[in-house]
Amino acid sequence: MDISLPEGLEEITERENNYEESPHLHSRSVGISLISAAAEKRGLNVNMHRGLVYEISDENRRVLFLQNSPENSTVFSYCARKKHLAKILLARRGVQVPAGEVFTRYDDALQYFEQCHFPVALKPVDGAHGTGVSAGVSTVEEFQIAWENASASASEVIVEQSIKGYDLRVIVIGGSAVAAYIRIPANVVGDGVSTIAELVERKNERRKLNPSLRIDMLKRFDLLERQGRSLSDVPAENERVWLASVANISVGGEVVQCIDHINPSVLRVAEEAARAFPGLPQVGVDLMLDDSGERERIWVIEVNSNPGISDAVFPGYGRPVDVPDALLDFVFKKQPQNTGTTDEYPLVLAEPYTYATCEPLLSKNSDRQVELIKQAAYACNLTVEDLADNLYVLSSQHNSVTFYKGLPDRTNVISRKASRNRRWLLELLQQWGVFASVHPSDRAPYIQYRLVVVNNTLVAGISGGSHSGKKGEKCRFDRGNRDVSDEIHPGFARIAIEAVNAIFNPFIAGIDLIATDIRRSPDRQTWKVNDVLCHPNLSLHHFPNCGLGRDLAGKLIRALFPELANQSLPNRCVFATIEGRVQGVGFRNWLERQAVLHAVHGWARNTPDGKVEVFMEGREKAVDALLTLCEAGPPAASVSGISVKEYPFVGLRTFIVLR
Repeated sequence: MDISLPEGLEEITERENNYEESPHLHSRSVGISLISAAAEKRGLNVNMHRGLVYEISDENRRVLFLQNSPENSTVFSYCARKKHLAKILLARRGVQVPAGEVFTRYDDALQYFEQCHFPVALKPVDGAHGTGVSAGVSTVEEFQIAWENASASASEVIVEQSIKGYDLRVIVIGGSAVAAYIRIPANVVGDGVSTIAELVERKNERRKLNPSLRIDMLKRFDLLERQGRSLSDVPAENERVWLASVANISVGGEVVQCIDHINPSVLRVAEEAARAFPGLPQVGVDLMLDDSGERERIWVIEVNSNPGISDAVFPGYGRPVDVPDALLDFVFKKQPQNTGTTDEYPLVLAEPYTYATCEPLLSKNSDRQVELIKQAAYACNLTVEDLADNLYVLSSQHNSVTFYKGLPDRTNVISRKASRNRRWLLELLQQWGVFASVHPSDRAPYIQYRLVVVNNTLVAGISGGSHSGKKGEKCRFDRGNRDVSDEIHPGFARIAIEAVNAIFNPFIAGIDLIATDIRRSPDRQTWKVNDVLCHPNLSLHHFPNCGLGRDLAGKLIRALFPELANQSLPNRCVFATIEGRVQGVGFRNWLERQAVLHAVHGWARNTPDGKVEVFMEGREKAVDALLTLCEAGPPAASVSGISVKEYPFVGLRTFIVLR
């Protein structure tokens, strides 16, 4: 594996930077220390919450940070962490990524490797800091070792083309590259006397004087072993010995800050890659650059939603870049967003759900959440694009929202973190004064309720029956529930919305509470907020055991796409004849289910000559999508052709199979 510095940077690496006088040398979290110091220098308020979460504010705006990054989207943070999903988003933007596949079994991965005509890299699908990553793997023996290394930390492993070139990290803030540094793998330079182990020990001592490197020692030697060398070898004077096959700082890599020397075309690729993750204000984009040919080739290897900004502030070599200042510039120049704090507590109920009788046609597992959201999207004439299992994009002409399962990309990763940490959640609710008025001595007959807030508005509620009121007893709604949306006292809208505000205002949330009677003012009874969920089960409200079903998915979609309120949504009505092996294969039943999932109405019937006739109407994009599916049909079918005739819109309200 050949490793060398790009032309023109050798001079930079001749002089190592010295930070032993830095006030951040002994900070527990250097990134937080840097950002907090930059904020205080500007006269901003810094309020630490819990762990790595803190808040920076002025009189107009408050910005939540998780370690180095402000207000990250849960969905895009997840996609950045799951490397195979990140590659899908990058390729969708036209960004070049290495060819590769995801594997769970060694034999399948080995077979793929043996078909490759290039060295490969192996990495866990979900990993960070270079853990489990091996590059430049070219033999079966190396592949086995690399697989064991990667699979030790993840059940899924990516095997992809190993790119030869320079490892470059670009920090992109608000769509603009602000720092770029080459990371070179751990190495030592011989003096003709010392062993490699002694050279490593000295270098680790120097790293302890750099705030960004002091806990990341040289500790990985896989490349040394591949070269048949050992730590007891004595390198010649000025001989550079490479120790690791990856350049991650966490395993001893070094930083050469060089944004002033990078071709602008490279920075534009990094900026385009960052745009694939619009819910991340700050992105670390990892690229490999190969300039060995006539034309420089650029691959994006992965992205990081929480890049280590201290590497650019304290590079081993090159000009330091004040990333914290650039970050605060961006977040405080943005238009202030709705923080959720308000003196109004709207209660605007979701419309009745019109497909309540179609529940048997929907999935019975967690897939139903996705089906309901897509159905609502089709009913609003949105484009639905599936990217991977449970990852999909809904788009209008001017707007798009990426979902993972039922979670929209507008949900802040800190809200999700707060909702899943029971102790912190209760602290936040108490701070907002909406935790409880229930005391252990209370003997009132309690009822459990689930209220749902969308975009700071209470939209629905269900009852789950009696609750003991005892500490630690969770609310349950899967054993029977009743829609109580019309019965909710406005005072509970205040409690629900403030509970959502307490966990930093996720776009949608379910609030579990107990009370004696949801119809009465909370001021005249005892009550308690039991839980706040960022990913509430919509199906409970669409299909209650008793009462009116509520179209929460539709309410969510229209809140995410407010422009729909002022648009006339186009319809399409067609009569289609489907030919081929389409009878006796479950085509009509399959079509009935697909019609419900696409919010399409009409009918389907078999004809005496072996064809299937379909009359369908709905939103234009929904009918288009359903016709495309009909070109393949269910698994047992073989469609040879479809003829389509346009008809005037009729206004049917259901889809039926004519027997």
